Amino acid sequence: MHLTLVTQIVTAVATLLASLGGYLLAGLNERRRDERTRIRESESRRFERAAQLEDEGHAFQRETLLSLQDALQKMARLTGKAMHFDHMQAREGKYTQLPDGLDEQMLAADVEVSRLTARILDPRVRVAVKDLTKLSAQLSTLPTDLQGLNGNDLERRGDARLREFGDGYNAVMDVLGEAVRREIDWRPS
Repeated sequence: MHLTLVTQIVTAVATLLASLGGYLLAGLNERRRDERTRIRESESRRFERAAQLEDEGHAFQRETLLSLQDALQKMARLTGKAMHFDHMQAREGKYTQLPDGLDEQMLAADVEVSRLTARILDPRVRVAVKDLTKLSAQLSTLPTDLQGLNGNDLERRGDARLREFGDGYNAVMDVLGEAVRREIDWRPS
């Protein structure tokens, strides 16, 4: 009987220790599983946030590029008006400054183009826009190159100035259009 009692006590203690050990191991395994789940969820949230920021960045670039197209079109129209005003004045032998309203509109358009250009990430677009705004400023200031010309010489020079600006405008619109299409076609990877 004594041996049976010892055997029962040893069995009970072993069972108790095994249960306690199993409980501890289960707790450790659960803690590790919870830690792995937490890390996976954290990485997933970080990935989703990065994807969301990338989407928002591309949407911002697309909207800015489209706004820049509109602003450049307005600037080009105003430059054309200024060039036409200068040409008409040159026909009469006058070389005066632009009318106040047109001058102010051109300044506002230039500021808007500059503001939008500063937000563009593509360096090719920024350089192309800078070249066009420089050409616009050059062609819309007092036209000293028209002074002293008359008749066909004046008309040829005026046409050459318009073609030069038109070519510059078309070049920047090609670069800008390509950038807009890239942003429209962009898909998350």
